[in-house]
Amino acid sequence: MTTKSRLAKALSTIKTGDYPALMTHVVLGYPSLEKSIELVQVMAENGASIIELQIPFSDPMADGPSIMGACEHALSEGVTPSDCLEAMAKLSSKIETPLLFMSYYNLVLNQKGFAKAASDTGCEGLIVPDITPGESKDSFFTECDSENLPVIPLVSPITSETRLKQIANNSTSAPFVYCVSTTGTTGARDKLPEELPAYLNRVKENFSVPRALGFGISEKKHIEQLQGNAEIAIVGSAVINLIKESSNPNTEVANFIQKLSKK
Repeated sequence: MTTKSRLAKALSTIKTGDYPALMTHVVLGYPSLEKSIELVQVMAENGASIIELQIPFSDPMADGPSIMGACEHALSEGVTPSDCLEAMAKLSSKIETPLLFMSYYNLVLNQKGFAKAASDTGCEGLIVPDITPGESKDSFFTECDSENLPVIPLVSPITSETRLKQIANNSTSAPFVYCVSTTGTTGARDKLPEELPAYLNRVKENFSVPRALGFGISEKKHIEQLQGNAEIAIVGSAVINLIKESSNPNTEVANFIQKLSKK
């Protein structure tokens, strides 16, 4: 199987009403580059359906304290975008789980030929929180389209109906839509907003692709609450916190992922 078919295959098994598939998040270079690569493999082996690899950035405006701290640590260790591309290539040759890159516009724009380089490593999509498909941002989207590298659209509870339609119309090649659970930054939360079902229903009315919900999902009960409302649950900060607090992160993360991914 080619890397470019892995995401399509994973998404084809996801159905509305089923227990949500699990998408996890790592910051490459945290707690070290080698350890973060190991952790991706651990996640793939223990139930993660999709894994998001964040390229560390100095001003991650959509990220809360946990991920910001992980980015700062990785940058202090000297981790570069080139290191991340190499890590992606290494991982995509070893595991069947589809892998995405997450970063910010200034970083990917300043890396000449980033879209081609990312595609060549086996990356199957980009999450770039500070740009929206359809916006006139140089030739970035054109380059991604030419490399068959979709940019995942993000929406939030305050995205208007008109804007939802615009984003959907400009994201026809997107494999799924990333639904931010609440305004603000990422971070584990005790409970999810009560307005989620109505918000996610609005998204469903405008998008024909699976809905992935992120920001604040940290417990199995959160994922259970999403059943019937979202097809994918994204867990990021909770994993970062577990890595930070654990003396044996591989084992702890394996157990955590197993628990979250099983109904």
